Amino acid sequence: MLAEITQSKPSVLLTGLLEPRWFHRWHGRVRLAAFVSMTWLSPAAVAELYKYTNEDGVTVLDSHVPARYVKDGYTILSLDGRVMEVVERALSEIEIRARDSALAASEAKDRRERERKIADQNLLRIYSTPADVIRARDTKLSSIDGFIAISKSNLLRLQTQKRNFESELADVERRGGEITRDRIEHMRAIEDRILQAMREINEKEQEMADLTAAFAADLQRVTELYGITPRA
Repeated sequence: MLAEITQSKPSVLLTGLLEPRWFHRWHGRVRLAAFVSMTWLSPAAVAELYKYTNEDGVTVLDSHVPARYVKDGYTILSLDGRVMEVVERALSEIEIRARDSALAASEAKDRRERERKIADQNLLRIYSTPADVIRARDTKLSSIDGFIAISKSNLLRLQTQKRNFESELADVERRGGEITRDRIEHMRAIEDRILQAMREINEKEQEMADLTAAFAADLQRVTELYGITPRA
């Protein structure tokens, strides 16, 4: 009978009565080690209590958090009552926008501070005293002012040339002569040069105004960095 059982169902016999004692001891130790390893490696294995607040404002301890309360936040506890993790409640749309706005403002502030620090380092490297700023300003503005003066002189010359040429064309018409295409093209060329000169003058005047403002800001900042009281 024993032989028939051995031949027909060897697996039952292997895991059952005919297993040697050392196998039972070894198998038990493996199972215990596996259980201990899972307990240490997975906090969720010992965190079996969840604390949350229901719609009546009552604090509840349970083995799980119902889905409708997850958004309100909850606390994960170990079996002995230790707090293992706190899951904050979900933010509303208004709170999310406020958080993002505050974060953007903070990042913009940090960026401005970094840019100001770099600008200050550049100013201290370029200028040793506030007087250096004034000398650099005067040199730059004087150069631009000279360019503007030359451009205005050229503009006056072109405008005079245009008036004289217009007088010549008027004389031709009064005598019944024909104004040729070359004369017309010459007049257009003069007018184009006048417009170009006026644009250059306007651009340089705007550049001078911008530089004046920039140097004024640099002078004030350099004065602050060197701790010098500016004159009235």
